Amino acid sequence: MIIGKNFFITEMPKTGTSFLRNYFKTYKNIIITNHHDTIEHNKNAELLKKKYRIGTIRSPYAWYFSFWKWSCLQKKQSPLYNDLTSRRIKIKRLKLNSKLFDYFFNQITKNTNKLKSLFFDVNSKKNFNKFLQILLNHKYRNYISSDFSFTQYNELGYMTHFFFYQNVLRKDYNIFFSSKQKFSKIIKDLDTKIFTNYHFKTESLDKDLKLFLKRNKIKLKRFDNLDRNATGKSLNNNYINFFTSKNLKLIEKKENYLFKKFKYKKISKKNKN
Repeated sequence: MIIGKNFFITEMPKTGTSFLRNYFKTYKNIIITNHHDTIEHNKNAELLKKKYRIGTIRSPYAWYFSFWKWSCLQKKQSPLYNDLTSRRIKIKRLKLNSKLFDYFFNQITKNTNKLKSLFFDVNSKKNFNKFLQILLNHKYRNYISSDFSFTQYNELGYMTHFFFYQNVLRKDYNIFFSSKQKFSKIIKDLDTKIFTNYHFKTESLDKDLKLFLKRNKIKLKRFDNLDRNATGKSLNNNYINFFTSKNLKLIEKKENYLFKKFKYKKISKKNKN
């Protein structure tokens, strides 16, 4: 997290937070904690009392593509790569719900070499779309080896899960492990419990940052030469051609909440790959 006098920034993966961390490191009175920490890791900072409680967000299409591409390049430096290609059966990772037996079975039997092969070629459209199927198709969820594996709702997208993990308190996020309520009601209720009141979009990060600094009366420093994540810089409009039409529609279905909340346009009807 990035913590200032009257603000904090949560860091959803693959949304430009490396750039933000590099920028705010230039200020002496701003604290930089472990990357992608949540508010739960910094309970003593009284964060919820701060005026500006900032989150980060990105187009779901670009988020999935960037996460895969980065994982291809980083391999074991990527938590998602490790979760998919390892067998995770330590007690601290387990949730006592109806998913437990299937989770154990899938962890023991999953073909880790086959899963590793999805990250061999950063230019492979075929591998990317297989990767998407694992993250988005509910029947493969237990391969992921994270809290997401124990969530109860087929409708829940991997990115939406990450968003709520970063933007609501853990006690509220935990509702995903129970199946007592309808998914639509859970999403509606969780939306009211989001503690962030401002969001930086990756697509307009420079602009959003400058506006925040001006509003918060923080002196603007040059950031045009700061290091930015390589996978983010290399994306262009052609990256959308990597997606099959089926997976575009699946992303739009599973991440429907994020498309609506942050007014991202759905494009599956215009792209028929």
